[in-house]
Amino acid sequence: MARKRETNPGVRVIGRRIYDSKNGKSCHQCRQKTLDFAAPCKVMKKNKLCPIKFCYKCLSNRYGENAEEVAKLDDWMCPLCRGICICSVCRTSRGQQPTGILAPQAKARGLSVYELLEVEGHDKFAYQKKPKLVNASNEGSSNSESVPGTKVRIIDVAKEKKKKVKSSDKLKEDIQFETQLPQGISLTCVSSIDIPTEEAGNVCQLFEFCSAFRKALALKEEHAETIVRELFVCGRDTRRQQYSSIIQMMIQLLDLISKDREMSLSLSATDNSWFTAIGEIILQSKVLSDEFPLETFVAGVAAYEKMNASRKLKLLNFLCDESLSTWAMRNYIKSQTRECGEQKKEAKQKAAAAKEKEKELKQMLQGEVAKAIMEKNGAPLSIEEHNSVVSQIKDEAKEAHEEMIEAKGMKCGMTVICDVRRTEPIMLDDNGFVIWKLKCFEEEQIFLLQDLGTFDDLCPHERWLAFKPEQKPEIEKYISSKR
Repeated sequence: MARKRETNPGVRVIGRRIYDSKNGKSCHQCRQKTLDFAAPCKVMKKNKLCPIKFCYKCLSNRYGENAEEVAKLDDWMCPLCRGICICSVCRTSRGQQPTGILAPQAKARGLSVYELLEVEGHDKFAYQKKPKLVNASNEGSSNSESVPGTKVRIIDVAKEKKKKVKSSDKLKEDIQFETQLPQGISLTCVSSIDIPTEEAGNVCQLFEFCSAFRKALALKEEHAETIVRELFVCGRDTRRQQYSSIIQMMIQLLDLISKDREMSLSLSATDNSWFTAIGEIILQSKVLSDEFPLETFVAGVAAYEKMNASRKLKLLNFLCDESLSTWAMRNYIKSQTRECGEQKKEAKQKAAAAKEKEKELKQMLQGEVAKAIMEKNGAPLSIEEHNSVVSQIKDEAKEAHEEMIEAKGMKCGMTVICDVRRTEPIMLDDNGFVIWKLKCFEEEQIFLLQDLGTFDDLCPHERWLAFKPEQKPEIEKYISSKR
């Protein structure tokens, strides 16, 4: 049994509007009975005042007029009397299609709906109702032959479905075409330091390690920059061995690894001991044994001094990776994860409390407006009266909303901190493209693309590309389409 429409639903408060089916004034445009301020028409028709009224919201959004200002005029004519009314009934009577919802589109262009129609043309916008799909199972019953046109209607539905499938495929093709990655540029600069493009991945790896474990290793904030500058800017023989930043960090990591593995090493930056120790650890791990054979380290520090910046950086990154398996670093990772979990829980509780506070204040706001109207025996509030009633609560609600946004931001910002061992890529697609946002580029808000190449390449090699900050919307659109 169909539910009967309720003709007198009473007083309802929705947002800032109070709907009253009994005492409310009906707006000609939206045909809603509200207690909002409405501007009455001042035109006399057959010795009677025109009964048409427009609520402040419709008058502002649709026609760009202020309800309180026009209400003070003695000769104000409503849009209907001026012959420019764009409500669905009036447009239909003039042989035009209803426009549907255009207010957001007009507002985005700084126009009212009427001004948008004047600029673009009144026939450009037409609201189309969605066609109701025919129930094929009912139409295909045994009486179908006795009902004229039944089979034809079923065939039409099948055609519509085929059209939808085709349009859906076309939409996918359009999305695939439109969401291409923008053109990036080779990554040749990190933290204002020029680097060879082929070393971009190794440099970024060092920066991320130093950022994640700066506290654990008591490193200075600019430690990674100092090492990269020493390698690629200062060049060879600019510092003595004992003052070299990269050698000092290698010795620090070697000390961490040797203690964990109970290796009896006596390390010093003034002799060959630290370089020989690296050879022993490479021999145990067998990770770089092909690139750095044992005889390399037998030759002593002289062999290290002959190495180019790329090989020195590889050795340092190797020690960084090896240090992650030590008890001290694992313990630090666990403590950071635990601390992050506690902070995340606290942020979640703060966000929930702020959201509840905002909800309560909104309900209080509606109640205060309704109370003020009831005290005036149902007479609508002016905009000034309305603002006076809600101003204080509005400020409190805004403050609660800002608290909730801040708490949510805290919660979202802990994703990377929790996993201090590595930074997770934003996206990896089938073309061998990896998109990153690294800590060393946080201030610039730069996305990076790691091109791993394909498995078909005879000489696979990776490339690193950087995108400009203004390309951020295109990158986000690409990521969204791929997900």
